[in-house]
Amino acid sequence: MEMVLSLSIIAVAIFAGISLKKFYDKPYIVNFALSAMLLLIVLRTVLQQPISNMGWAAIIICSIAFIFQVVLGIKNLKVKEQVQALKKRISR
Repeated sequence: MEMVLSLSIIAVAIFAGISLKKFYDKPYIVNFALSAMLLLIVLRTVLQQPISNMGWAAIIICSIAFIFQVVLGIKNLKVKEQVQALKKRISR
C-alpha cells in the first residue's frame, strides 16, 4: 500500500508539472492536481508508524495547503464559467 501511494504521489507530481505548462489557461486543473498530490502526501505520512513531530507538521501543513488548493480550484472554475457566460452574452 505504501509503495502504491508513493508511486501515485510521483505520478500526480509529474501530471501537475506537465499541467503547469500544458493547461496554462485552465488553472483549476493545476489546483486540483496539486490538491490531489497534497492529499496523497497526507495519507502517506499517516501510514508511517510512529509519526514523528516532522510527520505531524507535514500532515498539518499539507492539510491546510490541500484546503487552499481546493478552494482556489473551485474559484478558478467558477470564474471560467462566468467568463464563458459573459462571452455568450456579448456574442449575441
